[in-house]
Amino acid sequence: MADLSEDSTIEWEAAQWVACRMGGEAFDEAGFDAWLAGDARRKPLFDTMWRRVMGADMDVALRAYRQRRRARHVALASAAGLLLACTGGYAAWPSVELFLAQPRHYASAEGGIREVVLEDGTRLTLAGGADIRVRYTGHDRVVELTQGTVFADVAHDARRPFRIDAGKARITDLGTRFEVSSNPVAVRVTVESGAVRLGANSWFGDRMDLSADQVAILTGSELSRIANVGAGGVARWRHEWVEYRDVPLSQVVYDLEGVSPLRIRIADEKLANRRVSGRVRLTDPVRQIDNLAVIHDFTITRHDGAIFLSSGKP
Repeated sequence: MADLSEDSTIEWEAAQWVACRMGGEAFDEAGFDAWLAGDARRKPLFDTMWRRVMGADMDVALRAYRQRRRARHVALASAAGLLLACTGGYAAWPSVELFLAQPRHYASAEGGIREVVLEDGTRLTLAGGADIRVRYTGHDRVVELTQGTVFADVAHDARRPFRIDAGKARITDLGTRFEVSSNPVAVRVTVESGAVRLGANSWFGDRMDLSADQVAILTGSELSRIANVGAGGVARWRHEWVEYRDVPLSQVVYDLEGVSPLRIRIADEKLANRRVSGRVRLTDPVRQIDNLAVIHDFTITRHDGAIFLSSGKP
């Protein structure tokens, strides 16, 4: 069997550093820094694997490892030493188990709502257009939200942490019911009860703990809190149609944005405070914005991945 390429070796090493980082043991910061400094290709490869710990890159690296192990036992000496040094033996193999787990795929049709009950009793409600992949192992429970919005009612399991990865965000459940809304620009997390931890889906970056009624947004690498929601204000789209009685337009827009594929922005405070009454179908956000524009006499423009609402006609 031919020797594996140098690129395969780097992939395997990067996979091990990811496993080390997730393995729960003391992490060798100096060793990791030295490894990064040794080759300019290593950091982007590590970052890619870290962001996509359930993706094909890790599977390729692990297959390369198995091939190398069969072909050249001696060549594994340095990689095996690295694994033992940073994981204390096989402590990181639960992470490898997660990398290899086959995902289960669920999606919700546009304009609809779908409820999924996972094997541990966790209930996920998917807004129209939402797409998720679920990986459960004996040690971890991971949901990848590839697009859209999901509400999670998580079954407690102290042995297996539960998390949602959405774009560049990672949301770790601390025992709760919460909503995650992901679009190409930002990820918004709203907690109904309990607590979650929101941060970037990378080694670096801040983390923020949220409790009942609290909301935060991750835009790029910037993490920020926004105003709390009121009672009953989390994931109103689960009821599909909502009756509003003399509420500000900003409230309706907030609810619609939770399931909108685009951000929705109101240009001025006067328009944001305009009073709205009537039934709104939250699972059809774009059409509902069009309807509201006719009824309440405002203008809609679309650019830079967002919908902008402004007073008056163009």
